[in-house]
Formats: sequence, structure tokens, C-alpha cells
Amino acid sequence: MARELPRYSDEERERLRRALLEHVENKKFRYHRLAQDIADKANYGLEGDSGRRRVERFLKGTHRQNDDFIDAIARYLGSVPPPLIEESAATLADFFSRSVRQPHRVDSLIGRYRVYASTDRRAHGHEGFRETMSMNEWGEFSAPPVKPMLSRIPYAVIDMKPMQKHDALLVSETIFNFSVDPETDGFPAIPPRNNDAGVIVAFGYADREAPRYLMATRTMLEARLYRLYKVADDPLTLRGELSFNGGIGRPENMTHSDPLHPEYEVELVRIDDPIED
Repeated sequence: MARELPRYSDEERERLRRALLEHVENKKFRYHRLAQDIADKANYGLEGDSGRRRVERFLKGTHRQNDDFIDAIARYLGSVPPPLIEESAATLADFFSRSVRQPHRVDSLIGRYRVYASTDRRAHGHEGFRETMSMNEWGEFSAPPVKPMLSRIPYAVIDMKPMQKHDALLVSETIFNFSVDPETDGFPAIPPRNNDAGVIVAFGYADREAPRYLMATRTMLEARLYRLYKVADDPLTLRGELSFNGGIGRPENMTHSDPLHPEYEVELVRIDDPIED
């Protein structure tokens, strides 16, 4: 079944155009190179001169492009990290680093993960959502036994790799289901793009029953904040919440006045370890 395309407002289109212009200026791309990069990363046909012209017209704002083109731009920008991402990751790691009574051993998380998202329960107020676990109930915080997510939508592939001189891991994030389409029922056969996009650090008291982590990633389009806790060792599985800052083209998301209100419940399941460069 074909994925239903989001409808993009004029404001969203202009925001995407400005973000793509910023990316072009950072990378010093020519139109032909940019069209090819979009075709590769978003799996969208922009070959030859016709592809170059479509990209040029969009950047110059001279033609109104159809929704499938705009959606490809959104998916492309959702996969492209901003400049200086490693420096930003190191700064965040330093900011959150602190002594804990029982070290989390964040290096034990190194590996490749499949990421599943769910629009049910935790993020959308389903009447049974508190049966999962509340991240705010620290006094009785425990992970196992943890109930399965009501739905598991394949969303992304994430690599966690050592980060030199920091008690943190560098994160590469490949999102292939950018709009969290529930009709997506599997992970692509192609290997993930090795784009460093953020960092994961131990977060919270380490003497609790379940180790907890904060993962932040950034692309040209949005910032993503994952609040995670470990629920299983074989395979290593993390469960938690995902919030966005600046997301676009996700019409199913619930609008909420709290910027940290989770859009999705997420589960990360490790499939390989360690990651070799």
C-alpha cells in the first residue's frame, strides 16, 4: 500500500526551502550535485538536467513543486546533520557528564540498533498508557517486567560508536520512515548511512534498578530528544520516549503545549555489536 503524502503548507515549504539553501551554502554544492544527493538519500528521481532544474527552481522560489517533491526534500533534510555536529555532541556530553555512585558503563551500548516507534499509549493518552511505566515516577522506578508496545512501526537504524575522550557515545541515525507511516512493515535492505548526528549519555541516578540515558540527535530540519531506559539484555533493548523540536510533515502528531511532551514511544533493539569504522 502506497504511503499517503503529507500536505505541506506554504509556511512549511518556505521553511524547507530556507533549510535547503543553508545546507547548500554549508556544503558548497552545485545544483547537479545537490539533486543527485537528494536522489540518493531520499530515493527520489532527480536525474540529469531535469532533476537539476527542479532543485534550482525550488531554491529560487520560481515554481511551486508538487507534494511528492516537497516530501523528498523533507526526508532528505531529516537525514542530513548540520555542520560541526561532533563539536556539538562533545559539548553536550561534557555538559551532562558527572560522577555517579554506580557507573552506567555507557560503552556497553555500542552497536547497531533497529528503532521502532509507536503512536499508542505513552505519547497519546491511551487509557492503558500508565501500565507501561511513567518516567516521572522516580520513587518506584523499575523497568522489568515491561509490557510490549501496542504497535511497533519500523522507524530508523541507529549506530552508537565510541567517542574519544568523553564518557558518551557518538550516534549515527538513519531515519527511513520519516513520517512514521504505520504501513511500513520492515527495515530496508540497504546499509544505514554513517552520518554522525548526535550523542547518548548516562542520565539520572545510576543506583536505580534500570539504567537510564539521554540521547540527542540533530539534522538540518529538526532536533530529536530520546529519554531511554534499559529493559532487556538479550538482545539489549532500550525503551522510552521521543520528542521533536522543529519537526515538519507529521500530520498524525498530537499538538501539545509542552515542548517536551513525547510524540512517540520508542524501542531500540540492538542487532549488531560493536560498530567497526
